[in-house]
This record gives sequence, structure tokens and C-alpha cells, in this order.
Amino acid sequence: TPKTKNSLEKLQLLFDKHGFRTSVVMSPRPALSIYKDSCILLSPSEAKEVLLMMLGMHTNQDDMERWYAVSVKKVYCLSLFCIMLRKLCPEAAQNFAVDALLLENEALCRSMGAAETTTDELNRIATTVSERVASLIQAAVKADTRIRSAQLEHEFNRHTYRNSTISNAIAQLFLTAHGCSIKDIYFKRSHMPKYERITVYLYDPDIDEFKPPPFTFLPSLHCLLEQGPEALVQGMIKSFWSHLLRHGYFATPAICSEFTPDLEKYFLSGIAQNPNIPLLLNAHFTPSYALSFYLKGKAGAGKSSLVRNFCPALNATVEEHADPEILVRFVKQNLNKPFEDLQLELELRPNNNDLSVMSIIQGRRMTMTQSKPGLVVVDLEEMASNDPDANPNQLKTAQLISQRFSGRNGDYKADAKAPRNSDKRGISGDATLITLFTSNYELEKECKDALLRLKMFENLKCMVVTAVSGDDRSDFAHAYIQQCVQDRFANLAPECSIELNISMGEGDTRILVRRLRLLAFYLCSLVADSESVKSRIVAKIAQTASGTYIVSSGDRSIELKTSSLQNLLPVEYRVFDSRTEIVVDGLRESFKGDESNILNRLDEISQILDFYFAKALAPVVVVSNNAELIEKLVDLVGVQKDVQMIPHVDPKSYKMMKSLYDPSDTPNLRDDILKFGRGAFVAVELECHSKDAELRIREIIEDSPSMTAFSTSKSALYKDGLFFGVYVDGEITPEVLSRASLII
Repeated sequence: TPKTKNSLEKLQLLFDKHGFRTSVVMSPRPALSIYKDSCILLSPSEAKEVLLMMLGMHTNQDDMERWYAVSVKKVYCLSLFCIMLRKLCPEAAQNFAVDALLLENEALCRSMGAAETTTDELNRIATTVSERVASLIQAAVKADTRIRSAQLEHEFNRHTYRNSTISNAIAQLFLTAHGCSIKDIYFKRSHMPKYERITVYLYDPDIDEFKPPPFTFLPSLHCLLEQGPEALVQGMIKSFWSHLLRHGYFATPAICSEFTPDLEKYFLSGIAQNPNIPLLLNAHFTPSYALSFYLKGKAGAGKSSLVRNFCPALNATVEEHADPEILVRFVKQNLNKPFEDLQLELELRPNNNDLSVMSIIQGRRMTMTQSKPGLVVVDLEEMASNDPDANPNQLKTAQLISQRFSGRNGDYKADAKAPRNSDKRGISGDATLITLFTSNYELEKECKDALLRLKMFENLKCMVVTAVSGDDRSDFAHAYIQQCVQDRFANLAPECSIELNISMGEGDTRILVRRLRLLAFYLCSLVADSESVKSRIVAKIAQTASGTYIVSSGDRSIELKTSSLQNLLPVEYRVFDSRTEIVVDGLRESFKGDESNILNRLDEISQILDFYFAKALAPVVVVSNNAELIEKLVDLVGVQKDVQMIPHVDPKSYKMMKSLYDPSDTPNLRDDILKFGRGAFVAVELECHSKDAELRIREIIEDSPSMTAFSTSKSALYKDGLFFGVYVDGEITPEVLSRASLII
């Protein structure tokens, strides 16, 4: 087919040739309309099938999108990255080590296209892509010092964004092959199906001042075209709660019922701001509804956990349904500090060019590395009571926030008019800022009135958060373990059943989450070698009167006992990963004849290693006063297949992560780990010779993602695949004890 370039006539001929009904519209500017009722396959035609997939109108679109996302997308983006690396970095590509890696990955990508390649093989390779990309970047930067790793990471992310769905992957090939540039695509709805149409606006240099950015479709294109924006919003709501659960936070029905109406309005405003105009099909999310919540609850109720997980859940939801390029950043401001300190931190300064809170919030919405503005979740933590003698006082704090966020200096005055240009200095009308207050106290009416003066707080909803208990706790346990198993097996049938009959405990759910992750590991290990069982799991997990656990599925079962730090071990010694056996044999040989209790703890060590290699615990933290044991353990783990190693890290002399004021090239452990790729297996040896050193590692070894001042949920350090061997010289502090997986 001849190239269409930016010719509407040629583009119309192409679609007409393949059986689409089209017309050219002239208002408000020339465009091509493709009528929806012609987007059907009346007779076998490979070309029309491809075009239908590109437009999101294929009859099997959902199944193909699911298959592409799980099995193909990462490998395909790896192949594109290899092509890009050879083209943009020719000197680095000629390096022997880089060329060898490129050849290996190119051969792997080609082999994945073979007809005999199974879905399981594709899924297995897909899980290694981030490590492969990280290895390529490291080798290229080493071969050519002019290259910055951030540049190459940006290039890979760009391929991931533009090929986020099978519709977008085909669209990129189509646009490249035909040399055309799309400005916008709209969908005009109608009560009469024959008038419904997709309208394509091409770039016209005679009309458009600037060339548009590369075009990508909305990821949920098929849902939007077939069911409308309301159905898409419901899908986003479902995804949001699912992602929250995946991060370990269970929203009770009460919380869901409070949050959902506002989330629906927020998501709908970002997708379709006006129901009377055609729907924009470009990837986008530009909310106009201000989202704001005041979460009141007792200590330990889960307020901070909800806020902490809100950001990654929102980012994943927007990426999955609306726009994969949107970044959601996080800013935390503690309000429970002397009022004088709050005044200083929230002070407006010339041009907002310093590192005050106002500057940070505005700067995080759009950084130099972003291609489009993002969203910012602002966590206003620990609002004080309204006791007149308290410092800080709730009323003064609310008035200060109202005054500064509206771009005004000076003291709060309820009836004062806003100064000229204050809206340009403030952030009060920005719906891309999501504000979440947490407090142990009610928000008093006069305090709320002060906040409601700002548009960003006009929809502020106050709600009570309580700890998960009773039936809600049981519902959480069932939902979470089901989610853990689904994350392990992509082809899990929806009718799978897991009966759970265990003690759910009370209070903080983190202990229960850890227990459920371990039980899910044993269940998955039990059925991993059976294809039929794996796709239709019917299992039972029960706690016996003696305190052991029985995990069973079909005719298979395993009994577990509780060991130190609430770890679960098989009653009959068993190893699930061959790498674990190698490490344990190495320890047995190294400490043969040793009078310490190390050899008596090998069963616990082996099980912790199994959890590590299966990523059932994230991270794994082994603590000991025995320096030789930690050094040997990290060394043995670090030489295993697919595992990277960072030995001899002294927290007193080496930064764990960059602070806000550090230069971007400051060496630190967090960046060292991220260089190996997200989800990579990395073994780290930490040598703590003082209590100060132990305090410095508390954030890097905890189970929540580690984020620097300007990182996002996508660039955060997630702890899956991380093994920390911690040597402590002296007493082990409570901060380290609470994060340890095993103490020897």
C-alpha cells in the first residue's frame, strides 16, 4: 500500500479499500471520519483485522490485549530497545561486551516469535526483561562514558509507553510505515448507531503551529468505544482497589463506599470533562474535579498505610486505563510540629525557586524528565487538635494552609480579598493535586471553613478510618491470598477457590499480610508442576489445634510449623529451589565443626532462602552478630544464577539514599540496587558497627518502597528480590529487630 503520509485523501482510500465506511469532514478543520458500524469483519481479511485491532474494535480485542500485556509487551519493548541502542549509540554497540549482550537479547526476542513458543515461556522471559535492560544500560555506559544511564532508561520507558497496548503497538508501526503524524482522534457518540464515528485529525503544518507529540491511544480504547466513559470509570475504580490490595492495604466496604463516589467524579473528569462533546481517544488524563479527603482515626487504624499506598495505586490505575506516561508523585508534609516551623516551611518566596514545601509541590508536578504534567498526592500528616493552648493548633494550621496554598503571604483574614496575581503564586485551583489529611482528631467547622475557601478543598470529605476487624478481616485475608496466587499464575481461572480457616489475629494487618504471603508461597509451590491444577486451583488452608498449618490441593498437602519471628517451615524438611540447596551446602561446609548454633539453624535459613528466591518476602533481612556468617551467606547468595551482589557496605561511610539537597550523581546504595533493574535479585551485605549505623539502614530494609524527594511510584525502590545480610556489632536495635526476617 502506498504511503499515506499526512494526506487525508490517501488515508481515506486506504480505509475504503479495506471495507470501512468513511467520509471527510471540513469543520472545524479537515479530518477523516470512520463510521463505527463498518468496523466489523464480514469476510476473512488479515489487513482489516490489523486495522480493527489498531482501532480497538476487533471482536477479540480484550483477549488479545490481555495476552499482549502479560506475555508479549515486555519482550517486544526489549527488541525495540536493542534496535534503538544500535542506532543511537553506535560506538557503544561496537564494544565486544555490549555487542554480545545485544546479540543474546536479539536472538531471544526472535525465538519468542516462534510458533512453538508457549505462553509460560513468554511469561518467564517477560519477568527477566528489566534485568536484561539494566545489564544493557550498564554495559553501554561503561563502554561509552558520554552516555548517561538516565537517558537510556528514558528511551526504554518511551518504548513502553508508546507500545502499552496491542492497539498502540500496531498504531506505532502504522504511523512509521506511512510516515504520517496524527494530532488527535475523537469518537462522536450518537443515539443512532449509524452516525457514531471515529474522527482522525492529521497534523497540518499550514494550520498547526507546532508538530504534535507522538500519538498514542488511550489504553482502555476498546472499553471506551464499546461501553462509554462510565464503564471505563468503573473499571478504573475496580483497578484502584485491586492495586491497593496488592500493596497490602484492604479497604473495608465502609471505606470503599466513602471513597468511591468522589473517585468516580475524579476519574470521569480526567477522561471526559464534557459529555456533550466527542470523546478524545488520545492517551490523556486531565482531571478537573478536586479530590481531597480528611482521614480521622485512632493510632494504628491504618490511615498512614492508606495514604502511603494511595499514590502507587492511583499511578497504576491511570497507567493501565488512561495514560501510561502520567507520573503520580508524592509529597509528605508533617503538620504536627511547632507553628513557627510550619510558617517557615510553607513560606512563599520570590519565584518559588527554593526548596520550600510550596516549591516542591509545584516542581513535582512537572519535572525536566517528564513529557507531560503529572499528578501529585500531597500527604498532610497528623493535623493537630483544636485545643487553644496546643502548638500547633488546628485552626491556625488550617488558616496557614489556606493562606499559603492560595498564594498569599501575611496572616489569614476570612473576609480579605485575594491580592493581584496571588493565584499565579499559589496552587489552590489545581485539580492535579490530590490532598490527603490524616489526624487523630475531628476537623472543626471553623477549620474546615478556612480550607473550603480554596478550590482544591471544595470537595473535602471527612471520614473515619477504623482498623480492619471481624468479618472485614476475614474478607481481607481471602481476597489477599487470592491476589497473591493470581500474581504467581497469570492463567488462573476466575472460579478458583481457596478455603481459609486460620486465626486472623487483631489490630495491625501487617503481621497477617506476612503470614498470608508465606501460605500463598507454599500453596503455589504445591501446585506449580501441575498445569491442570495450576489453572483451576481448589485448595484448603487450615490451622490445627496444635498450631500447625495444613495446606492442601487435590491429593497434595504439606504441614507447616511456626519458627522464630513467625516464619513458617515444613514439618518435614524440604527445599523448593535448587539455589537454596547450593547455599545451604556451602554454609554446612564452611561451618563444619563450628560450636555455634549455625548448623542447627540451617532448616530456617533454607526456608528463608526459598522465600527469597520466590519473592514471597520482600525484602529478606537476615541479622546476626556473626560477621563471618553474614559475609559467607551474602557471598553464597550473590553467586547464584541471576543474583547480583553488593558486598561490604558500611552505612556510616556510604549513603543509603540521596537526600533532597544532594547532587544527582551522589553515590548511594538505593541507586546501586536500581542499576540492576526493577525486581532484580540483589544480595547486599551491611556492616553496622554502631547504633547510628543501624538507624541509617532502617528505611532501606523495611518492606515499603524507598523513595527519594523527587522519585515516583514508578522509580521507587521496591524490595522484591532484595536480600540484606546485616552484621551488627553489639546490641541489635528495635528498629532492626522489627524488620528482620531471621536472626541468627
